[in-house]
Amino acid sequence: MAVKLTVNELAALVGGKVIGDGDCLIEGLGKIESARPTEVTFLANPRYAHYLSQSKAGAVLVSAGTSASGTTLIEVENPYMAFLTLLEGFFPQEPWVNVGVHPTAVLEEGVDVDKSAAIGAFCFVGRGTRIGERTILFPHVIIGPDCHLGNDCKIYSHTAIRERVHIGNHVVLQPGVVLGSDGFGFVPDSDRYRKIPQVGTVVIEDNVEIGANTTIDRATLGETRIRSGTKLDNLIQVAHNVDIGSNSVIAAQTGISGSTRIGKGARIAGQVGFVGHISIGDDVQIGAQSGVGQSVPDKTVVSGTPARSHNLWRRIEASLTRLPDLFRRVRAIEKQLKEELPENKK
Repeated sequence: MAVKLTVNELAALVGGKVIGDGDCLIEGLGKIESARPTEVTFLANPRYAHYLSQSKAGAVLVSAGTSASGTTLIEVENPYMAFLTLLEGFFPQEPWVNVGVHPTAVLEEGVDVDKSAAIGAFCFVGRGTRIGERTILFPHVIIGPDCHLGNDCKIYSHTAIRERVHIGNHVVLQPGVVLGSDGFGFVPDSDRYRKIPQVGTVVIEDNVEIGANTTIDRATLGETRIRSGTKLDNLIQVAHNVDIGSNSVIAAQTGISGSTRIGKGARIAGQVGFVGHISIGDDVQIGAQSGVGQSVPDKTVVSGTPARSHNLWRRIEASLTRLPDLFRRVRAIEKQLKEELPENKK
């Protein structure tokens, strides 16, 4: 059912103050550069401030003290969070899998599914696995034996969870996630490689979200662990025995080699590569496409390959653009000095 609220009603929902037409009817949400008169938008990034005077939105969520002639504003403490609240209100998520077990699902012996959980079409759940309250398995999910899934989890289609993996509460696995695949462990033996058995497990703590087609390898021994509140983007590779601290965020196409430890609150941009057996401190920030080859202390910001202080990396990058001109100047100086040598004077 479509949601229609006045600006005053929206302001009440987000604890905001209306400056302008509070009776304007809002039917949806939009981007600041293209929102229509029946939509609400927000301004949180200063780079988009120039759109404010041009916006045709019915209302704009802004920080206190923002001004815009002819535009209705809703002043809030945090425009981004307020917009998120409205997104949840205008677009409530309604699961399309019914509570209970679909007739085409296969549950092996000893599976324990809470009566409030939902198991979609063509799912497979291995023997001895437990599935908690209100957890949803969307169609075509595969779960191996002796796994544990907590409460209020959403496991989207084509996710594969291998044996003995433990998942906490409020975990979201986007389509195509693989948990518990074998770690990359081989030993050279004469003219071939012998596989090292990967007999550990994967532990996903509470409130973790893992993006589409991300793979997390099981430990050789012990566990690979993703700690509470961490968010992983799409297409990330987490190798065996990695430990990622709580409330960290990691962007797409990052690869983390075996036995690396990442502290809490880390912010890691896309396409970062980590060698194995290093320690990344708490509250570390790592720039996109960095190559991290050694441990990084707490509260450090690094970029580049090899990764180094972000400020140093910026100076190096700025210097690189001046190298062609520097080479020309050096050649000119060399030529001049050569011509001034006594043996070259006539």
